[in-house]
Amino acid sequence: MWIYERYDWMNFKWDKDKISALAETVSARIGFLHGRIASLAENERAGASVEILTQDIISSFSIEGISLNTDDVRSSIVRRLGVTNIPTTGTSTHYMEGVVDMMLDATGNCNVPVDRERLFGWHCALFPNGRSGAYPITVGSYRKGDVQVISGSMGHERVHYMAPPASDVNDLMEEFMYWFNKETGISHIIRSAIAHLIFVSIHPFDDGNGRIGRAIADMALAAIEGGNGHFFSMSREIEKEKKEYYAILEKTQRFCYDGDITSWLEWYVACLGRAVDSSLETLSSILNKSVFWREHSDVPLSDRQRKVLNIFLDGKEAKLTAQNWSRFGAVSLDSALRDIADLEKKGIVSAYPGKIRKVEYAINYVKTDTFLLHFKNIHVEPGERGHYLSAIYDGNKVQERISELDYEQYESGRMSSSDLVHKYMVYLSAMDSRSE
Repeated sequence: MWIYERYDWMNFKWDKDKISALAETVSARIGFLHGRIASLAENERAGASVEILTQDIISSFSIEGISLNTDDVRSSIVRRLGVTNIPTTGTSTHYMEGVVDMMLDATGNCNVPVDRERLFGWHCALFPNGRSGAYPITVGSYRKGDVQVISGSMGHERVHYMAPPASDVNDLMEEFMYWFNKETGISHIIRSAIAHLIFVSIHPFDDGNGRIGRAIADMALAAIEGGNGHFFSMSREIEKEKKEYYAILEKTQRFCYDGDITSWLEWYVACLGRAVDSSLETLSSILNKSVFWREHSDVPLSDRQRKVLNIFLDGKEAKLTAQNWSRFGAVSLDSALRDIADLEKKGIVSAYPGKIRKVEYAINYVKTDTFLLHFKNIHVEPGERGHYLSAIYDGNKVQERISELDYEQYESGRMSSSDLVHKYMVYLSAMDSRSE
Protein backbone atom coordinates (compact mmCIF):
# COMPACT_ATOMS: atom_id res chain seq x y z
CA MET A 1 0.00 0.00 0.00
CA TRP A 2 1.49 3.29 -1.12
CA ILE A 3 1.18 6.46 0.93
CA TYR A 4 -1.42 8.08 -1.38
CA GLU A 5 -3.73 5.01 -1.37
CA ARG A 6 -4.97 5.82 2.14
CA TYR A 7 -8.16 7.90 2.28
CA ASP A 8 -7.46 11.58 3.03
CA TRP A 9 -3.77 10.72 2.90
CA MET A 10 -2.45 14.29 3.19
CA ASN A 11 -4.05 14.58 6.62
CA PHE A 12 -1.05 13.23 8.53
CA LYS A 13 -0.54 12.66 12.23
CA TRP A 14 2.63 12.53 14.35
CA ASP A 15 3.94 12.57 17.91
CA LYS A 16 3.51 16.29 18.47
CA ASP A 17 5.39 16.46 21.79
CA LYS A 18 8.46 14.67 20.42
CA ILE A 19 8.60 16.55 17.11
CA SER A 20 7.84 19.94 18.66
CA ALA A 21 10.71 19.50 21.12
CA LEU A 22 13.09 18.61 18.28
CA ALA A 23 11.88 21.53 16.15
CA GLU A 24 12.30 23.98 19.04
CA THR A 25 15.91 22.85 19.52
CA VAL A 26 16.64 23.40 15.83
CA SER A 27 14.84 26.76 15.91
CA ALA A 28 17.18 27.85 18.68
CA ARG A 29 20.18 26.88 16.52
CA ILE A 30 18.70 28.85 13.62
CA GLY A 31 18.31 31.82 15.97
CA PHE A 32 21.98 31.53 16.92
CA LEU A 33 22.90 31.42 13.22
CA HIS A 34 20.82 34.54 12.54
CA GLY A 35 22.55 36.29 15.42
CA ARG A 36 25.93 35.58 13.87
CA ILE A 37 24.67 36.70 10.45
CA ALA A 38 23.44 39.97 11.98
CA SER A 39 26.94 40.68 13.30
CA LEU A 40 28.43 40.60 9.80
CA ALA A 41 29.29 43.57 7.65
CA GLU A 42 27.01 43.93 4.62
CA ASN A 43 29.60 42.61 2.15
CA GLU A 44 30.30 39.58 4.37
CA ARG A 45 26.58 38.86 4.66
CA ALA A 46 26.25 38.96 0.88
CA GLY A 47 29.27 36.68 0.55
CA ALA A 48 27.78 34.18 2.99
CA SER A 49 24.47 34.16 1.15
CA VAL A 50 26.19 33.61 -2.21
CA GLU A 51 28.35 30.78 -0.88
CA ILE A 52 25.54 28.89 0.87
CA LEU A 53 23.13 29.30 -2.06
CA THR A 54 25.88 28.00 -4.35
CA GLN A 55 26.29 24.93 -2.14
CA ASP A 56 22.52 24.42 -2.06
CA ILE A 57 22.14 24.39 -5.84
CA ILE A 58 25.24 22.24 -6.43
CA SER A 59 24.05 19.68 -3.87
CA SER A 60 20.43 19.56 -5.05
CA PHE A 61 21.64 18.58 -8.52
CA SER A 62 24.33 16.25 -7.18
CA ILE A 63 21.70 14.22 -5.30
CA GLU A 64 20.26 13.38 -8.73
CA GLY A 65 23.71 12.48 -10.10
CA ILE A 66 24.12 15.75 -12.02
CA SER A 67 27.38 17.70 -11.71
CA LEU A 68 27.40 21.48 -12.07
CA ASN A 69 30.42 23.76 -12.33
CA THR A 70 30.76 25.55 -9.00
CA ASP A 71 32.30 28.68 -10.51
CA ASP A 72 29.49 28.95 -13.08
CA VAL A 73 26.81 28.61 -10.40
CA ARG A 74 28.51 31.19 -8.18
CA SER A 75 28.92 33.61 -11.12
CA SER A 76 25.22 33.33 -11.98
CA ILE A 77 24.20 33.97 -8.37
CA VAL A 78 26.52 36.98 -8.08
CA ARG A 79 25.10 38.37 -11.32
CA ARG A 80 21.48 37.80 -10.33
CA LEU A 81 21.95 39.30 -6.85
CA GLY A 82 23.94 42.24 -8.19
CA VAL A 83 26.80 41.61 -5.77
CA THR A 84 29.84 43.66 -6.78
CA ASN A 85 32.46 42.78 -4.18
CA ILE A 86 32.85 39.05 -4.97
CA PRO A 87 35.32 38.19 -7.77
CA THR A 88 34.21 35.27 -9.96
CA THR A 89 35.97 33.16 -12.57
CA GLY A 90 33.01 31.21 -13.95
CA THR A 91 30.63 31.84 -16.84
CA SER A 92 27.06 32.95 -16.22
CA THR A 93 25.03 30.92 -18.76
CA HIS A 94 21.36 31.30 -19.69
CA TYR A 95 20.60 27.82 -18.34
CA MET A 96 22.42 28.44 -15.07
CA GLU A 97 20.68 31.76 -14.56
CA GLY A 98 17.34 29.97 -15.00
CA VAL A 99 18.27 27.48 -12.29
CA VAL A 100 19.41 30.30 -9.99
CA ASP A 101 16.21 32.24 -10.70
CA MET A 102 14.18 29.24 -9.54
CA MET A 103 16.00 29.08 -6.20
CA LEU A 104 15.93 32.85 -5.69
CA ASP A 105 12.21 32.89 -6.45
CA ALA A 106 11.57 30.08 -3.97
CA THR A 107 13.59 31.57 -1.13
CA GLY A 108 13.22 35.29 -1.85
CA ASN A 109 9.49 35.22 -2.59
CA CYS A 110 8.57 32.70 0.06
CA ASN A 111 5.32 34.50 0.95
CA VAL A 112 4.00 34.47 -2.63
CA PRO A 113 1.47 31.62 -3.10
CA VAL A 114 2.54 28.59 -5.14
CA ASP A 115 0.47 27.94 -8.25
CA ARG A 116 0.70 25.83 -11.41
CA GLU A 117 2.25 28.58 -13.53
CA ARG A 118 5.03 29.14 -11.02
CA LEU A 119 5.86 25.44 -10.79
CA PHE A 120 5.70 25.05 -14.57
CA GLY A 121 8.11 27.98 -14.92
CA TRP A 122 10.55 26.31 -12.53
CA HIS A 123 10.26 23.08 -14.52
CA CYS A 124 11.01 24.89 -17.79
CA ALA A 125 14.09 26.45 -16.17
CA LEU A 126 15.41 22.98 -15.30
CA PHE A 127 14.78 21.53 -18.78
CA PRO A 128 15.04 24.41 -21.29
CA ASN A 129 15.60 22.09 -24.27
CA GLY A 130 12.72 19.74 -23.44
CA ARG A 131 14.95 16.77 -22.72
CA SER A 132 16.22 14.88 -19.70
CA GLY A 133 19.60 13.64 -20.85
CA ALA A 134 19.01 11.99 -24.21
CA TYR A 135 15.26 11.54 -23.75
CA PRO A 136 12.43 13.97 -24.58
CA ILE A 137 10.10 14.72 -21.66
CA THR A 138 6.96 16.73 -21.05
CA VAL A 139 8.15 20.16 -19.89
CA GLY A 140 6.14 22.96 -18.33
CA SER A 141 3.14 20.77 -17.49
CA TYR A 142 2.31 17.74 -15.41
CA ARG A 143 3.35 14.28 -16.57
CA LYS A 144 1.12 12.43 -19.01
CA GLY A 145 2.17 8.90 -18.05
CA ASP A 146 2.54 6.76 -14.96
CA VAL A 147 5.89 6.68 -13.16
CA GLN A 148 7.87 4.21 -11.08
CA VAL A 149 11.04 4.89 -9.11
CA ILE A 150 13.25 1.88 -9.76
CA SER A 151 16.87 0.78 -9.40
CA GLY A 152 18.93 -2.17 -10.58
CA SER A 153 19.93 -3.56 -13.97
CA MET A 154 17.47 -4.82 -16.57
CA GLY A 155 15.82 -7.99 -15.37
CA HIS A 156 16.79 -7.24 -11.77
CA GLU A 157 14.83 -4.05 -11.21
CA ARG A 158 13.58 -3.11 -7.77
CA VAL A 159 10.54 -0.86 -7.46
CA HIS A 160 11.09 1.69 -4.69
CA TYR A 161 7.94 3.66 -5.35
CA MET A 162 4.98 3.78 -7.72
CA ALA A 163 3.62 7.31 -8.08
CA PRO A 164 -0.12 8.10 -8.32
CA PRO A 165 -1.73 7.66 -11.75
CA ALA A 166 -1.18 10.59 -14.11
CA SER A 167 -4.95 11.14 -14.22
CA ASP A 168 -4.91 12.00 -10.49
CA VAL A 169 -1.95 14.40 -10.53
CA ASN A 170 -3.81 17.64 -11.27
CA ASP A 171 -6.33 17.15 -8.44
CA LEU A 172 -3.63 16.04 -6.00
CA MET A 173 -1.50 19.08 -6.82
CA GLU A 174 -4.48 21.41 -6.35
CA GLU A 175 -5.06 19.86 -2.92
CA PHE A 176 -1.36 20.16 -2.06
CA MET A 177 -1.09 23.81 -3.15
CA TYR A 178 -4.25 24.73 -1.22
CA TRP A 179 -2.70 23.19 1.92
CA PHE A 180 0.72 24.78 1.34
CA ASN A 181 -0.65 28.27 0.69
CA LYS A 182 -3.00 28.48 3.66
CA GLU A 183 -2.14 29.13 7.30
CA THR A 184 -1.64 25.68 8.80
CA GLY A 185 -0.76 26.59 12.36
CA ILE A 186 2.33 24.38 12.29
CA SER A 187 5.94 25.52 12.46
CA HIS A 188 7.83 26.39 9.28
CA ILE A 189 10.18 23.46 9.96
CA ILE A 190 7.39 20.87 10.13
CA ARG A 191 5.61 22.50 7.17
CA SER A 192 8.81 22.16 5.13
CA ALA A 193 9.14 18.45 5.97
CA ILE A 194 5.51 17.67 5.11
CA ALA A 195 5.55 19.75 1.92
CA HIS A 196 8.61 17.92 0.62
CA LEU A 197 7.09 14.53 1.43
CA ILE A 198 3.78 15.30 -0.28
CA PHE A 199 5.36 16.81 -3.40
CA VAL A 200 7.81 13.98 -4.09
CA SER A 201 5.05 11.46 -3.35
CA ILE A 202 2.76 13.03 -5.97
CA HIS A 203 5.75 13.09 -8.35
CA PRO A 204 3.95 15.48 -10.71
CA PHE A 205 6.61 15.81 -13.42
CA ASP A 206 8.45 13.44 -15.74
CA ASP A 207 11.74 14.55 -14.17
CA GLY A 208 13.04 17.16 -11.75
CA ASN A 209 10.66 16.26 -8.91
CA GLY A 210 13.43 15.97 -6.32
CA ARG A 211 14.96 19.34 -7.20
CA ILE A 212 11.62 21.17 -7.26
CA GLY A 213 10.56 19.32 -4.10
CA ARG A 214 13.68 20.56 -2.32
CA ALA A 215 13.03 24.09 -3.62
CA ILE A 216 9.55 23.95 -2.09
CA ALA A 217 11.05 22.70 1.18
CA ASP A 218 13.53 25.59 1.08
CA MET A 219 10.65 27.96 0.39
CA ALA A 220 8.94 26.91 3.62
CA LEU A 221 12.20 27.24 5.55
CA ALA A 222 12.92 30.65 4.00
CA ALA A 223 9.87 31.99 5.84
CA ILE A 224 11.93 31.58 9.04
CA GLU A 225 14.50 33.94 7.52
CA GLY A 226 11.83 36.30 6.18
CA GLY A 227 13.14 35.87 2.65
CA ASN A 228 16.20 37.96 3.58
CA GLY A 229 19.03 35.82 2.24
CA HIS A 230 19.60 32.09 2.35
CA PHE A 231 21.91 30.99 5.11
CA PHE A 232 21.59 27.22 5.46
CA SER A 233 21.48 24.40 2.93
CA MET A 234 19.17 21.45 3.50
CA SER A 235 20.16 20.00 0.12
CA ARG A 236 23.83 19.91 1.07
CA GLU A 237 23.04 17.92 4.19
CA ILE A 238 20.69 15.56 2.32
CA GLU A 239 23.49 14.94 -0.19
CA LYS A 240 25.77 13.89 2.67
CA GLU A 241 23.05 11.60 4.04
CA LYS A 242 21.59 10.48 0.70
CA LYS A 243 21.40 6.80 1.65
CA GLU A 244 19.49 7.57 4.86
CA TYR A 245 17.27 10.07 3.03
CA TYR A 246 16.13 7.58 0.40
CA ALA A 247 15.68 4.86 3.03
CA ILE A 248 13.37 6.90 5.29
CA LEU A 249 11.52 8.32 2.27
CA GLU A 250 10.84 4.84 0.86
CA LYS A 251 9.81 3.51 4.27
CA THR A 252 7.36 6.39 4.73
CA GLN A 253 5.90 6.14 1.22
CA ARG A 254 5.54 2.36 1.39
CA PHE A 255 4.45 1.64 4.97
CA CYS A 256 2.53 4.74 6.10
CA TYR A 257 -0.66 2.73 6.66
CA ASP A 258 -2.16 4.92 9.39
CA GLY A 259 -0.83 8.31 8.27
CA ASP A 260 1.72 8.53 11.08
CA ILE A 261 4.85 10.30 9.78
CA THR A 262 6.68 10.70 13.09
CA SER A 263 9.74 8.82 11.83
CA TRP A 264 9.97 10.97 8.70
CA LEU A 265 9.65 14.21 10.68
CA GLU A 266 12.16 13.01 13.26
CA TRP A 267 14.76 12.33 10.56
CA TYR A 268 14.03 15.52 8.61
CA VAL A 269 14.21 17.85 11.62
CA ALA A 270 17.43 16.23 12.85
CA CYS A 271 18.90 16.54 9.34
CA LEU A 272 17.95 20.22 9.30
CA GLY A 273 19.73 20.67 12.62
CA ARG A 274 22.87 19.23 11.11
CA ALA A 275 22.43 21.52 8.09
CA VAL A 276 22.31 24.55 10.39
CA ASP A 277 25.46 23.37 12.19
CA SER A 278 27.17 22.94 8.81
CA SER A 279 26.17 26.49 7.88
CA LEU A 280 27.67 27.81 11.09
CA GLU A 281 30.92 26.08 10.10
CA THR A 282 30.67 27.45 6.56
CA LEU A 283 30.07 30.92 7.96
CA SER A 284 33.18 30.65 10.13
CA SER A 285 35.15 29.55 7.07
CA ILE A 286 33.83 32.51 5.05
CA LEU A 287 34.80 34.92 7.84
CA ASN A 288 38.26 33.37 8.16
CA LYS A 289 38.71 33.73 4.41
CA SER A 290 37.59 37.36 4.60
CA VAL A 291 40.15 38.03 7.35
CA PHE A 292 42.88 36.45 5.20
CA TRP A 293 42.19 38.57 2.12
CA ARG A 294 41.81 41.75 4.16
CA GLU A 295 45.10 41.06 5.95
CA HIS A 296 46.95 40.43 2.68
CA SER A 297 45.09 42.91 0.45
CA ASP A 298 48.30 44.81 -0.34
CA VAL A 299 50.23 41.72 -1.51
CA PRO A 300 50.54 41.38 -5.31
CA LEU A 301 49.43 37.90 -6.44
CA SER A 302 48.80 36.26 -9.78
CA ASP A 303 45.30 35.15 -10.81
CA ARG A 304 46.42 31.53 -10.48
CA GLN A 305 47.74 32.08 -6.97
CA ARG A 306 44.43 33.67 -5.95
CA LYS A 307 42.42 30.87 -7.53
CA VAL A 308 44.33 28.03 -5.87
CA LEU A 309 44.52 29.81 -2.52
CA ASN A 310 40.74 30.19 -2.63
CA ILE A 311 40.36 26.45 -3.18
CA PHE A 312 42.19 25.81 0.09
CA LEU A 313 40.51 28.72 1.89
CA ASP A 314 37.12 27.29 0.90
CA GLY A 315 37.92 24.19 2.94
CA LYS A 316 39.33 21.75 0.39
CA GLU A 317 40.24 18.52 2.21
CA ALA A 318 43.80 18.34 0.93
CA LYS A 319 47.28 19.19 2.12
CA LEU A 320 48.84 22.32 0.70
CA THR A 321 51.73 20.75 -1.20
CA ALA A 322 53.35 21.47 -4.55
CA GLN A 323 51.76 18.31 -5.93
CA ASN A 324 48.24 19.41 -4.98
CA TRP A 325 48.93 22.97 -6.13
CA SER A 326 49.96 21.58 -9.51
CA ARG A 327 46.73 19.56 -9.70
CA PHE A 328 44.35 22.32 -8.61
CA GLY A 329 46.08 24.99 -10.67
CA ALA A 330 46.48 22.74 -13.74
CA VAL A 331 50.16 23.67 -14.02
CA SER A 332 53.48 21.85 -14.02
CA LEU A 333 55.15 20.90 -10.76
CA ASP A 334 57.92 23.43 -11.45
CA SER A 335 55.34 26.21 -11.83
CA ALA A 336 53.64 25.10 -8.63
CA LEU A 337 56.94 25.20 -6.75
CA ARG A 338 57.61 28.73 -8.05
CA ASP A 339 54.11 29.87 -7.03
CA ILE A 340 54.54 28.52 -3.50
CA ALA A 341 58.09 29.86 -3.12
CA ASP A 342 56.77 33.30 -4.03
CA LEU A 343 53.96 32.99 -1.48
CA GLU A 344 56.41 31.87 1.20
CA LYS A 345 58.65 34.85 0.44
CA LYS A 346 55.66 37.19 0.80
CA GLY A 347 54.59 35.64 4.12
CA ILE A 348 51.38 34.12 2.77
CA VAL A 349 52.35 30.52 3.58
CA SER A 350 54.88 28.83 5.86
CA ALA A 351 56.41 25.38 5.54
CA TYR A 352 55.72 22.87 8.28
CA PRO A 353 59.04 21.69 9.77
CA GLY A 354 60.43 18.21 9.36
CA LYS A 355 60.10 17.46 5.65
CA ILE A 356 62.52 18.03 2.79
CA ARG A 357 60.57 16.24 0.05
CA LYS A 358 56.82 16.78 -0.44
CA VAL A 359 56.92 19.77 1.89
CA GLU A 360 53.57 20.74 3.41
CA TYR A 361 52.56 24.35 4.00
CA ALA A 362 50.22 26.28 6.27
CA ILE A 363 48.32 29.39 5.19
CA ASN A 364 49.12 32.43 7.33
CA TYR A 365 45.71 34.01 7.88
CA VAL A 366 47.19 36.96 9.78
CA LYS A 367 50.68 38.46 9.95
CA THR A 368 51.07 38.35 13.75
CA ASP A 369 50.12 36.02 16.60
CA THR A 370 48.90 38.73 19.00
CA PHE A 371 45.27 37.62 18.78
CA LEU A 372 46.27 34.28 20.36
CA LEU A 373 46.69 36.13 23.67
CA HIS A 374 42.87 36.18 23.94
CA PHE A 375 42.67 32.37 24.01
CA LYS A 376 42.98 30.00 26.96
CA ASN A 377 42.60 26.24 27.39
CA ILE A 378 42.97 25.46 23.68
CA HIS A 379 42.36 21.76 23.04
CA VAL A 380 40.77 19.26 20.65
CA GLU A 381 37.92 17.04 21.82
CA PRO A 382 35.59 14.47 20.23
CA GLY A 383 32.00 15.44 19.45
CA GLU A 384 28.83 14.29 17.75
CA ARG A 385 30.06 14.98 14.20
CA GLY A 386 33.82 14.48 14.52
CA HIS A 387 36.52 16.38 16.38
CA TYR A 388 36.21 19.93 17.67
CA LEU A 389 38.68 22.69 18.47
CA SER A 390 37.58 24.17 21.80
CA ALA A 391 38.91 27.15 23.75
CA ILE A 392 38.02 29.98 26.06
CA TYR A 393 38.06 33.28 24.16
CA ASP A 394 37.85 36.39 26.34
CA GLY A 395 35.97 34.41 28.96
CA ASN A 396 33.54 32.69 26.56
CA LYS A 397 33.67 29.11 25.32
CA VAL A 398 34.12 28.83 21.56
CA GLN A 399 34.12 25.69 19.45
CA GLU A 400 34.61 24.79 15.78
CA ARG A 401 34.56 21.40 14.09
CA ILE A 402 37.85 20.61 12.35
CA SER A 403 38.40 18.40 9.31
CA GLU A 404 39.53 14.83 9.81
CA LEU A 405 42.66 15.64 7.80
CA ASP A 406 43.55 18.44 10.21
CA TYR A 407 42.80 16.18 13.17
CA GLU A 408 45.27 13.63 11.78
CA GLN A 409 47.82 16.42 11.30
CA TYR A 410 47.23 17.55 14.89
CA GLU A 411 47.55 14.02 16.29
CA SER A 412 50.80 13.47 14.39
CA GLY A 413 52.23 16.69 15.81
CA ARG A 414 52.46 18.38 12.42
CA MET A 415 49.78 20.95 13.33
CA SER A 416 49.77 22.64 16.74
CA SER A 417 46.72 23.89 18.60
CA SER A 418 47.82 27.42 17.66
CA ASP A 419 47.88 26.39 13.99
CA LEU A 420 44.29 25.19 14.35
CA VAL A 421 43.21 28.45 15.99
CA HIS A 422 44.76 30.37 13.09
CA LYS A 423 42.81 28.31 10.58
CA TYR A 424 39.44 27.96 12.33
CA MET A 425 39.01 30.88 14.75
CA VAL A 426 40.84 33.91 13.39
CA TYR A 427 37.45 35.43 12.50
CA LEU A 428 36.87 36.15 16.19
CA SER A 429 39.49 38.89 16.13
CA ALA A 430 37.75 40.55 13.18
CA MET A 431 34.32 40.41 14.85
CA ASP A 432 35.77 42.02 17.98
CA SER A 433 37.38 44.82 15.97
CA ARG A 434 34.00 45.66 14.37
CA SER A 435 32.25 45.85 17.74
CA GLU A 436 34.77 48.30 19.23
